[in-house]
Amino acid sequence: MTAEPVSEQTWLIGRVGNEELASEVVGWWMDPEGVTPLTAGEWSGSREGEIFKGTTLDAAKVATLRKLVEVSERCTTAEARADLRRIADWVTNWEPGDPGLSLGGGNGG
Repeated sequence: MTAEPVSEQTWLIGRVGNEELASEVVGWWMDPEGVTPLTAGEWSGSREGEIFKGTTLDAAKVATLRKLVEVSERCTTAEARADLRRIADWVTNWEPGDPGLSLGGGNGG
């Protein structure tokens, strides 16, 4: 059983309770059962989730998009699906300093 450091910024992304989280992987724990990512967040010791390499912003976007997929399964109208596509596009393309997104009447509603 050994612990190995990560070589580049790596994230474990997936569900913890009712939330999609991105927890930074700080190392790998190797034992007879396999490899466990050691995270700095709520997931210490978990093998569940997807491994993602990238920036903090990119990891947050992936976690948000995974949540939107879950929300999309509950969309029942064409307008709701169109709004969700707009949200997903905005999340994907957002960079620090960009304005927020307004849906509906254009007044934040």
